[in-house]
Amino acid sequence: MQAPDVTVTADASHTRADRRLASLDGLRGLAALSIFVFHGWLYTMPEPSATDRSTVGDYAVHELRLALVLFFVLSGFLLSRPWIAAALGDRPRPSIGRYVRTRAARILPAYYVALGGSILLLWGLQGTPGLRLPPAGELPLFVVFGQNLSAGSVMKLNPPMWSLAVEVSFYAILPLIGWLALRLPRRRGTLAIVPLALLVVGVIYNWTIAGRGLSMTFSKTLAAMLPYFALGMLAALLAQGRTIEMGTKRLLVTAGVALVLVDAFAKAAAPASGIDATMLFSIMRDLPSAVGFALIVGAFAIAPRSRVFGGRVLPALGIISYGFYLWHVPVLMVMRGYDVLPLDPFLGTALALLPSLALAALSWFVCERPVLRWTARRERRRTQEAGEEPPLGGRGADRVLGGRDVAGREVSTVRA
Repeated sequence: MQAPDVTVTADASHTRADRRLASLDGLRGLAALSIFVFHGWLYTMPEPSATDRSTVGDYAVHELRLALVLFFVLSGFLLSRPWIAAALGDRPRPSIGRYVRTRAARILPAYYVALGGSILLLWGLQGTPGLRLPPAGELPLFVVFGQNLSAGSVMKLNPPMWSLAVEVSFYAILPLIGWLALRLPRRRGTLAIVPLALLVVGVIYNWTIAGRGLSMTFSKTLAAMLPYFALGMLAALLAQGRTIEMGTKRLLVTAGVALVLVDAFAKAAAPASGIDATMLFSIMRDLPSAVGFALIVGAFAIAPRSRVFGGRVLPALGIISYGFYLWHVPVLMVMRGYDVLPLDPFLGTALALLPSLALAALSWFVCERPVLRWTARRERRRTQEAGEEPPLGGRGADRVLGGRDVAGREVSTVRA
């Protein structure tokens, strides 16, 4: 899970020139909290079902699922920036070896710890409402991020992990996308062909599978989510090397929020109004929201920081958001399995928040940050031994490696 000449320190402090990045951390924190509230509402139902919506509140909370689209847009935006900067001639081409090593260090340790913890905590709770366990023979698929390839494992065990399989697929093809971009003329208009082509491919794919009654193995794929990553990449291309004033930022953010709200309202209102927009929604999915999120992310990345999103609470949650995302459903299911989760969306979600945050913080301080710091030292040593320029040169060289700082967050520097 996830910005022009900035670095971020491991303790989440920012220099004056860097503070806008705190807003992206804040966005990530808000997205993680939104998904947690969505799952809190879902798993406190007597029989958990995302289709069981009868009140305005149910429809509103259900649309918090759109926060996952924000994560995909953020990944497309942040991870593509070094390649886009190189394609525009603003920096040398990224090192694929460094990129692979830092991606692995960021994603794998916490994922495998959470995977093992999910198996240990949930395997004996079969029969708990909302808990879906895969056959034991399907567990190796989770190890290689292949759980979305089988109907027996997709959305099973720890359901949010399906999105990690999509993210890893994007990580795998990003160097190829970057290689293609580096061979195009150094003009924004020409380079825009790459993300726009990916967007079209994703829409066409969703059109081909829409209305055919196919399993989730077809819809929980990178091809289906490609438009979201593509819009993040397009926003990164348009934002590269630019800054905007606060007034323009407010305009872009307002337009982005309006698009997300209109999209959510349309999906909530269609069933009640008797309008059958199933095919349209299946093809376009959450594309309007993704456009809105791309506007918001781009505005936050190239404008002065937001007082709300760039403060302390949301950025701090953004730092531990990966562990929070990985552990919150196991927490909810364990509480449900041992009958300590109140079947009230407000009370149940509130009670599950503290242990979820505690496990997220533990994941960050015990697992994620030590591995990232070790990887940063190794990469710095590799750079020195090879006689190369450090990724940032000078003071920030030990902080940013392959698009992430030692804290594990993607950074907005074009020299990462």
